[in-house]
Amino acid sequence: MPLAFNPHAARGLRATIQFCFSGAEPGNYYLHIAGGECTFYEGRAHRPDVSIHASSEVWLAICRGEIDGGLAFLRGRYRAEGNLWLLMRLRSLFPPL
Repeated sequence: MPLAFNPHAARGLRATIQFCFSGAEPGNYYLHIAGGECTFYEGRAHRPDVSIHASSEVWLAICRGEIDGGLAFLRGRYRAEGNLWLLMRLRSLFPPL
């Protein structure tokens, strides 16, 4: 996701986004956005602004633009906790690859 990061959409944003993946490629990862930069980390963030729980297959399909993230959320294909406003900004922060 850092490769697809749009720093212009992140102007003034400081946030941590936690990903908890299950499925074919399980794991915990997080992104920290600050100063127009996006940094990737493995593991769990201390205090994420939003946490996303999804299968790796669903999240990859969202990142590739194969399925709509908003519709997938509404249909229960993944869940999120925390700042849902930040969740809604993900498409502008990380345009589909």
